Amino acid sequence: MQQDMIPPLTHVDATSVDDAVATLQEHGTDAATIAGNTDEINWMKNRMRTPEVLVDLKGIDEMRGIESTSDGGVRIGALTTLSNVVDSDAVNAGFSVIADAAGEIATPQIRNQGTIGGNITQDSRCWYYRNGFDCYRAGGNTCYAITGESRDHAVTDYSRCITAHPSDGAVALMALEAEVVIEGPRGTRREPLSDFFVGPEENITVMNDLAHEEILTHIEVPSTWSGASFYYEKVTDRESWDFPIVNIAAAIQTSGGSVSDVRIVSNGLAPTPKRLRNAESAITGQQITESNAASAAGTVLPNAAPQPDNRFKLGLAENLTERALLGAE
Repeated sequence: MQQDMIPPLTHVDATSVDDAVATLQEHGTDAATIAGNTDEINWMKNRMRTPEVLVDLKGIDEMRGIESTSDGGVRIGALTTLSNVVDSDAVNAGFSVIADAAGEIATPQIRNQGTIGGNITQDSRCWYYRNGFDCYRAGGNTCYAITGESRDHAVTDYSRCITAHPSDGAVALMALEAEVVIEGPRGTRREPLSDFFVGPEENITVMNDLAHEEILTHIEVPSTWSGASFYYEKVTDRESWDFPIVNIAAAIQTSGGSVSDVRIVSNGLAPTPKRLRNAESAITGQQITESNAASAAGTVLPNAAPQPDNRFKLGLAENLTERALLGAE
């Protein structure tokens, strides 16, 4: 239920990553973090989350900015605004698909405030979950979308909960084999972004493996795909701005006129960003022709189990895959 009022809390401006981690440790689950503050604030205004301590990360300069790395990749601070990602010379020079995806997120005003870290760590957009229903993700014992309205939900790889992952930035970064850097009480850990996301079969209450006292500080993109051919597209209900019904990002490398390596990632289809591995395998070693692209696209979701009102996503995924293969540049 909409309340539009945040309960009383203590606001803490963290001065460093170590300071933020220590504060989260001290207060445990009574604490929460904010950064760009474009999503968490709504949870609190609606009283769906009521932290007693709010740890503000905005003042941590070490988590902000984009720099080229010695190996030809890029390192992006989690607090870097989406607008800065879009405008970054380092990103656009070799990894333009990230800028393309970031530029499709929300509105210019939200991109000026929202962060790339926030975009990939955002929670489920399922309207039942966000409106107080006691679903599996909220600790209950049913998925209301399965018996109710599921148009925007997952068509594959789900278990009990059929939420679909909503991030635009995640698909582009996964296509480039990005890694995340996470700081916590035990120090620094790194993992592939593909391993960062958590499906409901592993933990139905979260979307990623970030522990409560941990902070995502950076995203590192290796040089592997620098200068490859890229494609990004997002299908939404509204032209103004919206979360994706389905989106897709592709990175393609060719040799001798044939595909030597390819990564295709999509959201809106599954609870985590979905690599379309069947299509990747089908097109690898082939020339990208209309017939080969259509053949590869026909393999994208072999184990799909859609609901009656989101079956259209199967054809949408095939069409987007074909467009990505033919349109990458």
